[in-house]
Amino acid sequence: MSKSDSLLRMEQLRKKAERGAELEAWGYVGILLLPVGLGLLFAGSRMRENANQEMDELYKEVFIREPLTGNFENVSFEPYEGFSEEMVEGFRLCRMGNEFDSEAYGRCDRNGVHIELSDVTVRDYDRLAKKNNYTTFFKGRMMVLHFPDRIGSGETVFSRSFSDRALSPGEEQGKVSIGNAEYDGKFDLYVSELKDASGRVLPRLLEKLGSLSERHKGVAAKLDGNRLILAVNDGDGEAFYRKKKKKVSLEEELAKVQRDIDDIKAMIGLISR
Repeated sequence: MSKSDSLLRMEQLRKKAERGAELEAWGYVGILLLPVGLGLLFAGSRMRENANQEMDELYKEVFIREPLTGNFENVSFEPYEGFSEEMVEGFRLCRMGNEFDSEAYGRCDRNGVHIELSDVTVRDYDRLAKKNNYTTFFKGRMMVLHFPDRIGSGETVFSRSFSDRALSPGEEQGKVSIGNAEYDGKFDLYVSELKDASGRVLPRLLEKLGSLSERHKGVAAKLDGNRLILAVNDGDGEAFYRKKKKKVSLEEELAKVQRDIDDIKAMIGLISR
């Protein structure tokens, strides 16, 4: 199936899922008219679930595997595997809740840099709340870029919009000025020792983090030895291909994915210089 055919099929499935949801609604309304109401409810539920499952499979193929294969080397992809909860907690970027999920695990290479990535959802469920029981701390993609040489010593950068940060009171005391008016207005920088902050890597990293932050709800990064850990948060909304109040263009979303990849590739080039 070509890329245009895949996008067309996803749009068809989205409409099918919406029709299924409408049937479910009529099923609830007509449940007093048994068995008609139950039939509508069952048919609508099956239609919606089947369409969403196929959309999910197409999404992983068209929006993750194919872009990785087209832009990186030595690509491997496991759609239903992901980072472990312990690994994400060890990144010390996002606040952890009592519910965790990760899938769409990919590995690839670019100019001697090895990359691992996965979609991650971190939520907290409040059993005492009467409604809105879930608080989403992170829903997006996390990446670990392994460089051949050391690039940092624990420097952590958050865009101002990245709210649920994994910072202890002691770490919060390590906030310092970046020394650039534009970047200081967009990011918060935390270091253990100011003298250890990488004056070579940080400006190059911030240049591309700025581009990513314009397209997403929040971004965070940590320079940890030879690793660059990235967290790109899209917030607590449903994935773009599911039912949303505001319709989106699949072609525009795919173009945004490519711009993200281009920024990651440029980031690798800048840091590797």
